[in-house]
Amino acid sequence: MQQRYCECGHPVLVAYVITKRGILHVYSVNARFGVPMRCPCCGRHVDINELR
Repeated sequence: MQQRYCECGHPVLVAYVITKRGILHVYSVNARFGVPMRCPCCGRHVDINELR
């Protein structure tokens, strides 16, 4: 897992999961694949390419 940060500065843990379809990014322990996560602090959509 890696710790990244939302644009608002809130920490987000990212796990990289290797599957037959490629590498998926999981943002929380109870996340479901294909369900977008929102930052609990600012409500912004969390995307791996937008995290610092």
